[in-house]
Amino acid sequence: MAPDHLSSALRSLERQVLRGLCKGVSDFAEWNRLASELSGHQWQDPDHKVVYEALRAIKSRDPKTRRIEIPAQVTRMGFPDVDWNLYFDATQLSTSEIEGLIRRLRQDSAERP
Repeated sequence: MAPDHLSSALRSLERQVLRGLCKGVSDFAEWNRLASELSGHQWQDPDHKVVYEALRAIKSRDPKTRRIEIPAQVTRMGFPDVDWNLYFDATQLSTSEIEGLIRRLRQDSAERP
């Protein structure tokens, strides 16, 4: 795969994973486990890194509260211009679907030159 295409594919996978985490997994332990699996990921898109770090900074166990608080958290981090439609206008993903996306993201990241 060409480097530009691979970077684009990685950014797309990153966004899909974050959409799943933003939409929420109802079980906090599962949500936390999924989010922790991304702790060593080298984010291809700076906005994705900020969204991930903001999600991790919010300590609420409630998915709805996390969705409400994340724009303010990102703004406090100095990034007020995030397009939240990219993260919130998505269908709910199951835990297994998010796990699959994370697995693909890891595999594709490992193949990146």
